[in-house]
Amino acid sequence: MARTDLPVVQMTRAGFNLAAASGTTANASGGNAFLNNGRRMVRLQNTDSAAKTVTVQIPGSIEGQDLPDRTYNVPATSGDVLIPPLPGIYNQNDGKVYLDYDTVTGLKVTVLELPAG
Repeated sequence: MARTDLPVVQMTRAGFNLAAASGTTANASGGNAFLNNGRRMVRLQNTDSAAKTVTVQIPGSIEGQDLPDRTYNVPATSGDVLIPPLPGIYNQNDGKVYLDYDTVTGLKVTVLELPAG
């Protein structure tokens, strides 16, 4: 299945109410992606009784050795994790960050963008 692009929530200089960002249900069959401009971060919220593992694919290699993907643990019940994906490390050739999940029950994903300047 195809990877699903995530919408981006714009933050303002006046602040941002995280409770208002309900998130998108994670895509179990193909993972998610978002265009990363260096001002975006990913919020992972888990309401399920089991912890989740989210994997961010890391492209590239050093001296012919593939770089390992980065995994993040999202704790059970009230897990709330923020990932700052640095473009020079996380961006694929298409400028997007690719997210994969072990399971998605109760897992919401939000892409937040900091204001420019």
